[in-house]
Amino acid sequence: MARSYTYFDVFGPYEIPVVKEIAGRYISNGCPNFWKEPEPSEFRKERGCYLFALRAAKGYKPVYIGMATRTFGQECFQPHKIAGHYNPSLAKAQRGTPVMFFLVAERKRERVNKSTLMDLERTMIRWAGDKNPELSNKNNKTVYTWGIHGVEGGKVGKPGRAAQQFRKAIGY
Repeated sequence: MARSYTYFDVFGPYEIPVVKEIAGRYISNGCPNFWKEPEPSEFRKERGCYLFALRAAKGYKPVYIGMATRTFGQECFQPHKIAGHYNPSLAKAQRGTPVMFFLVAERKRERVNKSTLMDLERTMIRWAGDKNPELSNKNNKTVYTWGIHGVEGGKVGKPGRAAQQFRKAIGY
């Protein structure tokens, strides 16, 4: 029996408007100006997972991974996320542009299964936590004590021939 997969498309990064003051910068409550921009506004009513990150000269630093079981518009900029995750990262970093990525499921007749979203969120937290050990997420932050060089969580660089063949063998 063939498995049914849910494929997600990545959209972004979309810059998040900040308020600049003498004491620093912050994201305003609800971040209403974000949804006024044409591109991110098309995802306001979508569901999926999202990544809040800081973009700087050296690339992106993931800060928080979220799951929108209702809609991105209802969940991305809730007060507890802004106060507990986004603004503290802005204060700590002092540099970097806050951005948001959206992972949206391909269109199907039915809604995206919540367990699929939970699995995606958990996996994204693992990946982002490998890059930024200070990831703001508290839930689903599993610390793995193993890795496979050239496959998952191992040395950075081109995988060796055996690892490449292993990846093919398991469909990774």
